Amino acid sequence: MKLRKWIAITTVLAMLGMTGCTPAADSAGKAATPDESPADSGAAAATASEFESLEPVNIEDFMGSPVISDYIPDECNLSGTKEDGSKWKLAWCCADDSDESMAFMTGLMQQAADEYGFELVRYDAQSDPQKQTDHINNAITQGCDAIIVNPVDASALSIPMKKAKDAGLVVINSQNRIADTSGYDCYVGPDDTMAAQQMASVLMEMLPDGGKIVMIDGMMGSTAQINRTAGFRGVMQNYPQYEIVEEQSAQWSTAEAMNIMESYLSKYPEIDAVFSHFDLATLAAIQSTQNVGREDEIMFFSVDGTQGALDEIAKNGCFKSTSMQDFKANTAIQVMAALAYLNGDGDKVDKETVTPNVVITADNAGKFEAGWG
Repeated sequence: MKLRKWIAITTVLAMLGMTGCTPAADSAGKAATPDESPADSGAAAATASEFESLEPVNIEDFMGSPVISDYIPDECNLSGTKEDGSKWKLAWCCADDSDESMAFMTGLMQQAADEYGFELVRYDAQSDPQKQTDHINNAITQGCDAIIVNPVDASALSIPMKKAKDAGLVVINSQNRIADTSGYDCYVGPDDTMAAQQMASVLMEMLPDGGKIVMIDGMMGSTAQINRTAGFRGVMQNYPQYEIVEEQSAQWSTAEAMNIMESYLSKYPEIDAVFSHFDLATLAAIQSTQNVGREDEIMFFSVDGTQGALDEIAKNGCFKSTSMQDFKANTAIQVMAALAYLNGDGDKVDKETVTPNVVITADNAGKFEAGWG
């Protein structure tokens, strides 16, 4: 599918609040309203001095998928049935199944249930923290043995998740970490700070002499936005040859990302690179740049790993790299961690199981299938 047609479709989806962006796991993962201007969406005003100093990473260390056995040892008992032959009962508490990445995870959960032989109870919170709280309470009363929770809101879900753990359920915190570590047995998910650190490192390799950079953020105040900003700025602040001239939030909206990029292009005659917090923003920004014939001047970098992004990066054009969340690996590890705990092998799994994103460039983009987007 041509980029212009693809962007037109995803722009409509974004305006309907249906973008397949991973950060929909946060409560703030709603699209901006169509009449919201870039200024209204909230420019990020933080200065470089506010961020922890970070170093570039070795990109070659992140070009392949996570090895599952590095996180779930082979000796773990992963049986989907109890000693009496009955099935373990696991609940998957999804933040919002209308989000394409979350729907992909739901499908993977069902495949795992079929493979391991456990009973899967599926809940869709539809981005409503209260609904997800009710789902967790239902999982307790329905006699579930474990729950895997992708929190709609990391703060609001801490108490109900702790309640489930206190009730004797194994609790796996998926993707969006809650602050209260006593509310889960194991966290399995990505490191958004490292993801942005990866992209800063790739940018520096591809633009070694420095340059002027603009940023397009996700929803201000969301976990992903905070950490992706911290990771990118934490590296860049150490290298004065790189200047971040402006940063604005697109609220996870593709349409808003296009508006922001159009504003940047009119304000800045020189832009060397764009770092976006989500792939759909990058694809939209590329469209805006193509509309004025400046795509050959600018390099684009982002986070997510949608199939659309992988396809564009494989063309070796202006979209240079993305940090891809490996949903297949993360989902498998989450299920396997729950089964390990249920079968008495939880002590063999790290409580904080953080999986690295895969750095996608033109060199390896054709070797991966995102499964969504």
